[in-house]
Amino acid sequence: MEGATMANAVDAVMGKLEADKRRNGGSWPRPPVGSRRFAILRVAKISGKGKMAAAAQHNLRERDTPNARPEDRGRNIHLAGARTADELMRLWEDRAPEKIRKNAVHALEYVVTASPEKMAEMGQTRSEDYLRDALTWLQNKHGAKNILSAVIHNDEITPHLQVMVIPLDERGKLNARALVGGKPQLSAMQTDFAERVGVKYELDRGIERSGRRHETIRSYYGRATENETLTLRLPERARGGFLGRGGETDAEYRDRLSEVASEAVRAVAGRLAEDRNAIAQELTEAKLRAANSEAKAHRLGRDLDVLEVACNIARYDGSDREKVLDRFQAQYLKLAAELPEGVRDIVDDILNENDRPSFEDIQTEREAAERHARERVQERDRAAEQEREAREKAERQQDERKRDGGWER
Repeated sequence: MEGATMANAVDAVMGKLEADKRRNGGSWPRPPVGSRRFAILRVAKISGKGKMAAAAQHNLRERDTPNARPEDRGRNIHLAGARTADELMRLWEDRAPEKIRKNAVHALEYVVTASPEKMAEMGQTRSEDYLRDALTWLQNKHGAKNILSAVIHNDEITPHLQVMVIPLDERGKLNARALVGGKPQLSAMQTDFAERVGVKYELDRGIERSGRRHETIRSYYGRATENETLTLRLPERARGGFLGRGGETDAEYRDRLSEVASEAVRAVAGRLAEDRNAIAQELTEAKLRAANSEAKAHRLGRDLDVLEVACNIARYDGSDREKVLDRFQAQYLKLAAELPEGVRDIVDDILNENDRPSFEDIQTEREAAERHARERVQERDRAAEQEREAREKAERQQDERKRDGGWER
């Protein structure tokens, strides 16, 4: 591959990724503001101590968190369990059984929040009350002593609760399947959470998947209009008795017909409104699922593009190879934080093989620099404290000598 072609490929792929983040796994447009008021409860299984420690470092803000605001970190609220990743690992070791299956789930990680517009509407105090009640619900479900850590994060866009749990069953064994199970148990858990916690804060349960799995939008609207045909049984006109006495005039009969028709229309309109509201809700959920699937597809495409360019560069031996590598590295480092760990590992290895620092190297150096900076500040503070203590001690000794000298006189 010629140098210009390789450089163009780098620019084309990496530039395409930066041009429209919504098409590369970024944020998607939300439904209209105010239309969502769902209680949100998610759970993920964590296998392996390494992944558990990494999750703890993220939750307890011991590692760089790109999507968090550093200036708001002090607003995070520790509710229960460990305050550091090391402490969390010790808690886990204290609770874990002696024998652990190779494929065991070591921890469950819960995230609790609500639709962003509803969290904003509730305000800080009420939203924190909601998250505290959610922790109580989790403590009742898993046992308070099995909560490894619980933190409210107020340093991200939408406040949320993150809880790590050791999944012990009644026998004291690691048994995540018994606690969260498959789809039926997860669905039941969502319902229970919404009924016991969400209702108190006027939050709805997320919409359950419809049984009409492959129904099209056309058929959705078809169901909305299928009852619109209005059939009326018109009353007969009162003819009256002898000589037409007691009969209805034309005006009276028209008024009665109008009343009957209006009542029928109101009844049908009410049914249609209910149907359309339900269908609109189903459509919104279907669109969200479709958007989520499309976002996943775009993220996968992005990851494959990055890997393809990285592998081509690894094999490239043109005269401008160093420039191409430099350009690729610069573009890669801009979006590396958004890539899956497996993709980063492959690209980082390619960069290391070509004597260039990887994303992991740079992260490690930055964390080390930040740690050293903190240590220097702490050392400076300790020195200042020692100097202050020495000065105060000298002043006390001088005062004592003055008092002793005055007494002798």
